[in-house]
Amino acid sequence: MASLKGRYTGLNLSPTLELLDPLNPVRRQMALWLLPLGSLLAGAAYWASRPGGLDPVDRIFLPPMALGFLAFAALLWRFPTSARWAIPGAHALIALYLLSTLIYQLLFKPNPLGLSPAAYWVPFFYFSSYLFFPAKRAVRLALLYLLTLFLVALLGLMRNPLQPVHWNALTQFFGANLAYVGLLYLLVRLKEGYMEAQLDAYTDFLTGLRNSRYLELILERELFRLQRYGRPLSLILLDLDGFKAVNDTHGHEVGDRVLRTLAQCLEPHLRRSDRAVRLGGEEFALLLPETPLPQALRLAERLRRAVEAMAVPPVARITASFGVAEARPTDTPLTLLRRADEAMYRAKHRGKNRVEAAPK
Repeated sequence: MASLKGRYTGLNLSPTLELLDPLNPVRRQMALWLLPLGSLLAGAAYWASRPGGLDPVDRIFLPPMALGFLAFAALLWRFPTSARWAIPGAHALIALYLLSTLIYQLLFKPNPLGLSPAAYWVPFFYFSSYLFFPAKRAVRLALLYLLTLFLVALLGLMRNPLQPVHWNALTQFFGANLAYVGLLYLLVRLKEGYMEAQLDAYTDFLTGLRNSRYLELILERELFRLQRYGRPLSLILLDLDGFKAVNDTHGHEVGDRVLRTLAQCLEPHLRRSDRAVRLGGEEFALLLPETPLPQALRLAERLRRAVEAMAVPPVARITASFGVAEARPTDTPLTLLRRADEAMYRAKHRGKNRVEAAPK
C-alpha cells in the first residue's frame, strides 16, 4: 500500500477521492432535509420558551437561525454548485450559537440545573462536521471546538464558584464530548480505509492511472451533469502506433516502460479536473469536463507532439493516434466512447500519428 501511495502522489488524486467518497453523493440531499428541520426546531424552541422568557442568547440567535436555515436550504436547492458555502455557513451558525450558550451559562448566569438543554446539541457539531467536510478537516474542527469549550469552562470556573450540580454536569459533558470526538476519529479512519480500497480497485497498477472501471463510473456522472447543466464535455482516445512490434522486438519489460512513460507524459498537460485512464493494452482515454471540441483538439495535438518526442531506449520512435469527441446531450457512455473510438481508427487508417475529430 505504501508503494502505491507513492505512485499516486504525482497524479490528480483529488477528483478521484471526491468521486469515491461514499458520503459525497448524499451531502447535498442530507443538507436539504436537515436545514428545514433545523429551522423548524429553532422556531419551535423560540415559541415554546416565550411564556417563561428567553435568555439573551436564545433571543438573539433563535430567530436568525430559523430564517437563516431556510435561506441556506433555498440557496442550496436553487444554486447547487455556486452555493456550496451554504453548508459551512449553517454549520458555523450552529457552532456560534452553542458556544455562545455555554459562555453565557458559565461566565454570566450559571444554570441552576447544571447546563441548559442546548448543550445536548454539541455532539451534533462533531458528526455534522464528519458528514459535510473532508474527514481530516472534520477531526481538526471537532478538536478545536472541544478545546474552545474547555477553555470557556476554565474561565467560568475562575469567574464563578460552581455548585456540585455544575461540576457533575461539566464532568459528564466533557467526558461525553471526548467520547464523541474519539468515535468521530474512528469513523474517519474507517472511511479512509474504505476509500483506499476503492482507489486500488479503480487504479491501473502498471501506470498508476485510473482504469476502465473508473471511466465507466465517472462517464455516467459527467454525462448527467452535461444533460442537467449544459456544460461542455469532451473525450480523447489515444492508441500507441505499432505497440505490438515494440513488445515483439524488445520484450514486455520495455513495453511496460513505454506505457509508464506515456502516463507520465500525459500528466503535465492535464488540469486537476481532467481524468486520465488506461483502458487496456496500449489504449488510453482522457475525460475533459468543461472542455468544448476545439479546445480538446488543441490538447490532443499537443499530446501527439509530446508522445512523438518521448524517448524510451531502445525504442527508436513512439507515436500515437488520437480520436476526439465532444459529448452530446443524447449521448450515453457507450455512444460517446464509440464516436471517439471511430475517430481514433480514422486516424489510424489515414496514416497514424494524427488527430481526428468525431462529428458533433
